[in-house]
Amino acid sequence: MTVEISNNYNELSIQVSEKIAGYINAMPGTLVCLAAGNTPLGAFRELVAMQERGEVDLSSVWYAGLDEWIGLGPGDVGSCAQVMNEALYKHISKERIRIFDGLDSDEEKQCRDMENWIKSHGGLGFTLLGIGMNGHIGFNEPGASDAEGCFLVDLDDITKSVSKKYFGKELPIAKGITIGWRTLFNAGNVVLMASGKEKAPIVKAALQGPVTPDIPATQFKKHNKLTVMLDKDAASLI
Repeated sequence: MTVEISNNYNELSIQVSEKIAGYINAMPGTLVCLAAGNTPLGAFRELVAMQERGEVDLSSVWYAGLDEWIGLGPGDVGSCAQVMNEALYKHISKERIRIFDGLDSDEEKQCRDMENWIKSHGGLGFTLLGIGMNGHIGFNEPGASDAEGCFLVDLDDITKSVSKKYFGKELPIAKGITIGWRTLFNAGNVVLMASGKEKAPIVKAALQGPVTPDIPATQFKKHNKLTVMLDKDAASLI
């Protein structure tokens, strides 16, 4: 495990974008999984700017959407699909991307389709993941299954309570669909990203505490190509 600490969020975003672009330039044709959420948005802005400058071709790799809120579709503000499309996917050839649709009632088929997409591209080559306030990864909540594949999950109370920051209001969201942590762990390269003082306690628990399914992020400490990228605030307790 390598830990890289940036002075502030802007510096962190630039360094994460350079990490992603470096992988894309070195490994065209592989499959990438990038987390939605507020933390990576700065890195995505930098990636788009790099593409505009001709420094990376974002359509030279394939993409798997990490997760989605059940009950929200690509047109809903705050859905993972909407966030990713606005921040990044609209700058990428659409045939390169597979996402979950939280309005599709056949969650089992969605899971199988995503699993087949991942397998057809030889597995995940690179994944950028955020660390949730409860240590979740994607919607791999505390106590998540360690089986490979994709799952429909009951969301933890903490996840539900912070969801309103994405939607601007409280919505009756209780479930999510996600790529399982074991499949994410099998990626060739894993980057965990966190910023802000509010993340400092869970970052400390994830990096310095025992490996436990109660904090899914701890599972990734066993990965032999894990890079943890933090700003000073998120790293303040380690």
